[in-house]
Order: sequence, then C-alpha cells, then structure tokens
Amino acid sequence: MSTTHDHIAQYWEYADATLKALRDRGLRPTPELYHVWFIYYADDNPEILRVINAVKAGGEELDEETLLQLYYRYIFDRQAADFLQRGMEDFFHLIENSDDCLTTARADMRNYGELLDQSLETLSDHAHVSPVLSELETQTKGMKTTIDTLHQRLDGYLKRVVLLQRELDETRERSYTDGLTRVSNRMHFEEQLFKLAADYDSSETPDPFCVMMVDLDQFKAVNDQFGHRIGDEILVLIASMLKANIKGRDIVARYGGDEFAILLNHTSLDDAMHIAEDMRKRIAACEIKAKHSGTSYGHMTVSVGAAQYVANEGGAKLIDRADNALYRAKKDGRNRHFAAE
Repeated sequence: MSTTHDHIAQYWEYADATLKALRDRGLRPTPELYHVWFIYYADDNPEILRVINAVKAGGEELDEETLLQLYYRYIFDRQAADFLQRGMEDFFHLIENSDDCLTTARADMRNYGELLDQSLETLSDHAHVSPVLSELETQTKGMKTTIDTLHQRLDGYLKRVVLLQRELDETRERSYTDGLTRVSNRMHFEEQLFKLAADYDSSETPDPFCVMMVDLDQFKAVNDQFGHRIGDEILVLIASMLKANIKGRDIVARYGGDEFAILLNHTSLDDAMHIAEDMRKRIAACEIKAKHSGTSYGHMTVSVGAAQYVANEGGAKLIDRADNALYRAKKDGRNRHFAAE
C-alpha cells in the first residue's frame, strides 16, 4: 500500500513541476506541452531529457515550437507508429489466412464438381432402368449447378483478396514513406535498424554497420525568411542528395523536422566518415534554387554525427550515440561531421 502512495505522491510532484515550468515560461498548458514537461520531470525519455538539458545549459529559451517538435518526434510519432504497425500486422495475417482458406475451398469445389460430372454420366446411362436413379440424376444435376455457382463466387472472392493484398502492400509502402520527401520515415528506419541489430547480435561473424544523423544547419532561419513552402522544397532537395550518396541496401529516412537518419549496411565507422565528408561537401557546394521560378536561396550546410554498432547495445543506444556526435558537430560550429566516441 505504501508503494502505491509513494507512486501517487511522485506523480503529484511531477505534475506540480510541470505546471510550474509552463507558468514560468509563459507557455500554454496544452496536452502536448504538458506531456513533454511531465516526461522530462519523470525522467521517462532519455532523448527529451538530453535535449531540454542541453538547451537549458546553453542559456537558451525553450519555446513552444521546440517543445512541440520534441512531442511529435519522441512521443506522438512512436505511439502512432506502434499502433499502425500492430494493426497492419494483424490485418495482413487475417488476409493471408483468408487467401489460404479460399484457395483450399476452391480446389475442393473443383474436385467435387468433377466427381459430380462423372456421376452424372453414369446416372444418365442407367436412369431409364430405375425411377430412383432418375430422381438421383435430377438431384445430382441440381447439386452440380450449386457447386458451379459456388465455384464462380470463390473465384470472385479470390480476385478481391488478391486486389486487397495489392492495396495493402501499397498502403504498407506508403506507411513507410515520408509524405514530403519520399524517403523512408522514422518508423521504417527504426524497424530496419532494430532488425539489423538483432541479426548482428545473433551472428557469429557479423558485418559492421553504422547510423548517421544529419541535421540542416540554421533551417529555422530559412523557414522564417523564405516561408515553409521554400523550406519544404529544400527538405526535398536535401533528401534526394542524401539518397544519391548511399548504396542500394542503405536507408535514408526523415527522422523528424529537418533531421535525417541514414542506416549504412556493411559499413565501418571509417567508411561512414568518408561518406559523411563527401555528403557534407556536396550539399555545401550546391546552390539552392526554387523549383519553378529558379530563384536562388544561396547554400545550405548540414552537420553529421556517425556511430558504429557495438554488440548488444541495441538500436536506441546507437541512435543516441550518433545524435550526441551530431550535437558536437553543431556545437563546434556546424557544417562538420563527428564520429561517436
């Protein structure tokens, strides 16, 4: 009982601290902002803890936009992604089982129809001998008609299932793709990363792999100066340049806002740093122009942090180490790439 009371008391402390933080900063007590601060005081998310502490240590102000980015990056996206993934897996399982059942039923119907055809031939030859056989012939013809109708319906159902499977495949592809940049989204990136980490940990001779976190420098200033439409065009351009710098099995994903994540298969940290340097220089040398008008918006730079997977550390820790290297690159002046320690 005392343990329950202790937990309740702790929650009240977190709630009080959360409301005070909102009041002190003149922030609206919206569910999103409240959720971020509550998790911060509950020490329930290391990424949120690290970002807020870093901002506070730098003497900067935590504005509403920064907190909303934290909410959609570390809280909302993960919850929504988990829900979508579970729902789609259950639905795929249902459809696949339906496909098997319908295919089996159609085969059984076809076999039964062939058997009835053979029976009808025999009955037709002997129907004149006995009224009983004549009646049996009539009933068998009726059954044959019913079987043929069911067979046609099963064909229709199977076609609909095949169509539905195709639509589900397309839906799954869309659920893995960022709507703006058309590279992978965070859900797909993390799913592939965690799978790769599990394969690495279970292998006797694993191949190295790395994660790179890439952040656009001073992107907020670009949005403020030129507007979000131009900002979106820049994100699309940067995403395409990042994708052009990787191999076919590697993954580029929009991780959140103006931050991208790259999963490099069969790649050592030294090789990842060469890729990061080449990528950073190519982007810095590219003049940003509006897609339709051709108006120049100057040059953009990126900061990059890279980390190589260490056995049994798990995907989340690998991302943290790459993110810390990215933070060092930005703190050191931006337009740089750092390897995780």
